[in-house]
Amino acid sequence: MGKYFNNLNVIIIFSIFFSSEIGHAQLGFCQGNSGDPIFIEDFGTGTDYGPQLPIGTTTYNFVGFDGPQDGQYTIGSSTFAYGWNMPSDHTVGDTDGKALIVNVSFTPGEFYSTAINGLCENTTYEFSSWLLNILPSSGCSGNGIPVNVRFEIWDITDTNVLASGDTGDIFGSATPIWQQYGLVFQTLSGQTSVILKMINNGVGGCGNDLAIDDIAFSTCGDFISVTDEDDNVQVDICENEIPFDLLLTAIPDFSVYNSHFYQWQESTDGIIWTDILGENGETINLSVSASMFYRTKVAEDAINLSNDQCISLSDIFEVTFNLSPEAPISDGDISFNCNLNEAVLSVTVPAGISVNWYDAPTDGNLLEQNSNSYIAVTDGVYYAEAIDELTGCTSLIRTAVSAIILNPDAPIGSIDVGINCEINEVELMVSVPIGISVNWYDAAVNGNLLLSNSLSMIVTELGTYHAEAINEITGCVSLNRTAINVLAELQTGNCIIPQGISPGVSPGLNDTFDLSGFAVSKLEIFNRYGTLVYSKRDYTNEWYGQTNKGDELPVGTYFYTMEYQNGSRRSAWVYINR
Repeated sequence: MGKYFNNLNVIIIFSIFFSSEIGHAQLGFCQGNSGDPIFIEDFGTGTDYGPQLPIGTTTYNFVGFDGPQDGQYTIGSSTFAYGWNMPSDHTVGDTDGKALIVNVSFTPGEFYSTAINGLCENTTYEFSSWLLNILPSSGCSGNGIPVNVRFEIWDITDTNVLASGDTGDIFGSATPIWQQYGLVFQTLSGQTSVILKMINNGVGGCGNDLAIDDIAFSTCGDFISVTDEDDNVQVDICENEIPFDLLLTAIPDFSVYNSHFYQWQESTDGIIWTDILGENGETINLSVSASMFYRTKVAEDAINLSNDQCISLSDIFEVTFNLSPEAPISDGDISFNCNLNEAVLSVTVPAGISVNWYDAPTDGNLLEQNSNSYIAVTDGVYYAEAIDELTGCTSLIRTAVSAIILNPDAPIGSIDVGINCEINEVELMVSVPIGISVNWYDAAVNGNLLLSNSLSMIVTELGTYHAEAINEITGCVSLNRTAINVLAELQTGNCIIPQGISPGVSPGLNDTFDLSGFAVSKLEIFNRYGTLVYSKRDYTNEWYGQTNKGDELPVGTYFYTMEYQNGSRRSAWVYINR
């Protein structure tokens, strides 16, 4: 007896525990990439029983609510009314989903046969179906006959078997467990239809009752990955990188196909795909300027590429396009602080944006990372680049920020100043803007600091004095120093003033070049061009500003060399004023 009745309370307890599904590959599933089903039979939905299978599908008789006996079948959403253990069909998402429920005959043999049309020639397919032994494990006193089904795929002439396989014994369980079985086969040239047969291998008696659902046929092809030259399976590109050159390669695993024919496709949304004209190789060169998806259709025979039911699809390679952030906003050029020897530059960016600093508007050297400010230790122009912290994209341009050394102008003052020969001093004065101070030196470059932070200085010696301007805030100094020449002021007669000789001689008004007290064996006088204009051995104050011939020398500065009686020499200068 195939039909089994039991106490209703026990049946309710069984129904609480159903939920899990497991898959078996006893027959063999596609070892590559299974496509979407091109044929599926899920037997519909509803609380009624039926409809009957098309004529020729089975030799079993259809019954309704009363439940099938040996050699009978029904199509329904539950078997509780019959005392069997199928609380629901297998199809995911069904409400009141139905399955084919079979009480197999005492005699082993075929109980289901159907033609599958619309297949592709020279194509590998996977047949699969879900089976459930609907007899509880406690049925038939625990000795129920297991389900055992043989699947066969025949050519449409019903003369050649293309593939076959047995499920083996499927025993009943307290918790209903749907199990999937598969069979892989390949159509021949010109072959577009096959016949699916299901055969009962079990014997008659108590048990061998089953439910069948979700019969499906799908194409079976290789797993095909798509990578770029760096083995990436997706890339992010930035606005400043477009157009982005991309070389993609399709890499099949050869799990199913022996040969491969390609048709590359592209999509803007990953849903609607368009063939890329002429791209039929295993590689494709692309120039990308926006977010895109790429994949390739693959067939084992080129004739099948145009039929979506005859192909496998590769993995999808995704290109994500990201906008570049706006360039940073400069907080302004900064005056160099010469006291600290630095200028602190800064920019402003929104949240989520970081800043890198460079020494050039493009390329160049990276000076500082991830900082809105940069401390420049030399003057010049520096460049801030914005980086999106999420995408890593950089701004299309860099923002220039300058560190500027603002050197004050040199002080303003008289070029030549005469010394008062009577009091032997003069006050040197310069003018500068507010915020500028003045230091005095004895040389145009470097030299000795004579006086600091003063607009005036009293000097008692002839010569050239140099005033330097200093910005009181930044400490930056003028590029040049203002030179003031201190000259002898004419009082009476000639004012000949020897400078830079030995201690004890002070500048004053002289009618002659008085070297009294010096043991001078020879005196030589040179003009500013280095020409000897006067020379005298055993000098005793004879020179009053004339040449050796007695001609009067022009007003100006002259240089002299004294040779002492001990043989030493000393050089300095003297000024003639008339």
